[in-house]
Amino acid sequence: MSSKSITVFEVESAEWKTGLDRFHYSLFISPEWVHAVAGDGDVPIFLDLTEGDEIVAKISGLITKPKPLLGRDMLFYAYPALQNEDGELLNKSLWALLDFVRSKGCMRLIVASYDQQFSLEANVKGLYSNSRCEYVVNLRPEHGDIKFSQNLKRNVKKAEKNGAILEESADRLLADRLHELLNSTLEKRKSKYGTEYNPYYLPRLGKQTVLNLLENKLGRFYFCTTTGDDSMHCVLFNIERDGKVFNLLVGSDEVAYELGMPAFADCKLIEKYRNSGFKYYNLGGATWDAGSGGLERSKLSKGADRIDVYGVTSNFLQYPFRLLNPLLNMVRVLRKKK
Repeated sequence: MSSKSITVFEVESAEWKTGLDRFHYSLFISPEWVHAVAGDGDVPIFLDLTEGDEIVAKISGLITKPKPLLGRDMLFYAYPALQNEDGELLNKSLWALLDFVRSKGCMRLIVASYDQQFSLEANVKGLYSNSRCEYVVNLRPEHGDIKFSQNLKRNVKKAEKNGAILEESADRLLADRLHELLNSTLEKRKSKYGTEYNPYYLPRLGKQTVLNLLENKLGRFYFCTTTGDDSMHCVLFNIERDGKVFNLLVGSDEVAYELGMPAFADCKLIEKYRNSGFKYYNLGGATWDAGSGGLERSKLSKGADRIDVYGVTSNFLQYPFRLLNPLLNMVRVLRKKK
């Protein structure tokens, strides 16, 4: 499939993975992620975008399970991987991708922005940009010392004084404890801020996805206990590859919050990752609920930088649902005003 100077080729996962390390890519377009989130009826798809004889961009995602009446979408969790920060190439790549999605008979193109490698906002006719932010700790030595806040240091000392221990594991049983703690965190935030949310916040993310990521070794558990107490009070699930880390899920109970364990866990992980030569530790994004300010302060206290990132979505691409596009546009305008 070709659009202007960019041609889109669908390739097998193993072939697509070759040469990926030459590109700045999100962990959420890695083959391990895509295969882990693919549920019954979803089809993993791996695309090389070429200009002439050169592969200039790579992206992978899902052709989603058909919805009643609405059919399939093509879902990507991040922008195409590029070799350099090039807004013009990004726009040409997304334009070609939009044509490809249309040719496949999919209803919509959805490109999210998780672990996005560049702060580039696309400008492509037929695609609508959306923005969010992520908090990223730069672990490269040339970036200088990581600046932890005084409050974070106090919480780390409190945890250490109470015998906090951070351990790692590939034990599948930790998925059950993480699930319990995610719901515990949900109840705490709900009682404090009055807002509901899905602790498995990404499309297709759930307990089975965690197990799949653990099995294909993209995911890893970390947990906090205290000396003489085997209870796991704080459990993190991170995805790690090629020097990149993303804190995908974290759950804590009341003991963890009281003893400062979440701060202790991230502080120790930042030290571990930096000593192991990792490039960055992405602490994830904002929640945009009433507690988002506190969450932002917490992430900034760990030496993270706030990074603005962008994704895109299309309107309906196929008839007769294209007739509903004016309604979609109206909803976008109302959301922007809100």
